[in-house]
Amino acid sequence: MERATDTSHARSSFSYRLYATLWLIVGVLLLVASVPGLGRVDRTTYLVFALLAVAGTAVAIRFPSGVVVSMQAPFTFAAVWLLGWQAAPLVNFISSAILPPLHGVSPWRAVVFVGNASLAMSAAGYAFWRLAGGPLRPDASLQEALFLLACSSLFSLINTAAVSVGRYLETGDRAHVALRRLAPLVGFTLLAYTPVSYLLAHTYQISTPAFLLTVAVWLLVGVTLQGYRASREVYEQLERATRELERMSTTDPLTDLLNRRVFLDLLARELARHRRYGDPVSLVLLDLRGFKRVNDTLGHQAGDAVLQWVAHALRRRIRRTDAAFRLGGDEFAVLCPGTGLSGALALADSLCRALRAGDGLRGADVTVGVASCPEHGSTVDELVRAADRALYRAREEGVLVRAAE
Repeated sequence: MERATDTSHARSSFSYRLYATLWLIVGVLLLVASVPGLGRVDRTTYLVFALLAVAGTAVAIRFPSGVVVSMQAPFTFAAVWLLGWQAAPLVNFISSAILPPLHGVSPWRAVVFVGNASLAMSAAGYAFWRLAGGPLRPDASLQEALFLLACSSLFSLINTAAVSVGRYLETGDRAHVALRRLAPLVGFTLLAYTPVSYLLAHTYQISTPAFLLTVAVWLLVGVTLQGYRASREVYEQLERATRELERMSTTDPLTDLLNRRVFLDLLARELARHRRYGDPVSLVLLDLRGFKRVNDTLGHQAGDAVLQWVAHALRRRIRRTDAAFRLGGDEFAVLCPGTGLSGALALADSLCRALRAGDGLRGADVTVGVASCPEHGSTVDELVRAADRALYRAREEGVLVRAAE
């Protein structure tokens, strides 16, 4: 299974690198094709939006899916609406060069960005200029606004599809190409990039203060969202760390059973429930005879395997309402709320049969002591001592299971 997974990952990695290389070729071809047109555009306008696009690349939002969205696109789009599709490829190449060092994006993902962003923006820009008959005018009509929306939709579809397929090839996770994952990305790029790019292009032509205000607001929104996502990631990491610390403090690391501290807490809680409602509580203590010999003759790795075998058998045999514990060394316990002595003895017999089946014990054997509340005590100390005495008597008498007296 592990080898198959590694092979699948290797195939996925090769496919992704091939996919990225194809996008790089697309990006280079578009860059070469755009150079003649760049010589005919207004250099001041191009320089302003190119510098703003680079600044926007420094502000990026990382979505939970792993997709990174920067604030660069509206500035590049504004240049495309005003100057033509040739404005996009060079800006995207510059932006892709600073994505890896600034945001930890892999070079392959930056390469995919170069090609797909250049193609999507160039297609949108070319279509808009063909439909509108030229650049976006300061007094754009409703028809031009609809052309802008349609061409932005074309960009969103191409870009989202390219990014999602790339993430799928990179990770092998089909969720990246699921409709529920694609729709928010299309919506974000369409609803955010289209109005902002229009405002940037419009205000640039009519009012410098309004243009600067639009730039400031867009970058401020980006910084705010970036900070929010960063704080969310830190919070989620702290939550995961807290859950892991809690798990480590309540479970035995070798067997993944609950530990002695939790055993004492749960036993005290169930005995308190008994005093309130009168429900019986039973305790099954189990230890391994000859376990030291397994360690001495077969090694500690074999001993660990035996302990894990016991834990596996306990989990399979107990009820959902029961709880299994490793108390330490070769000693285990099962707490049985709502179970009387006869039910606990039946469980103990079942556990013995399961544990002795096959060669999981590696030559060791099992001894079980059973005590119940209220017959053998109603406090934690009383019940544990009663079960422990039953375990000792079973070992002395050479029987597998012994009930407390």
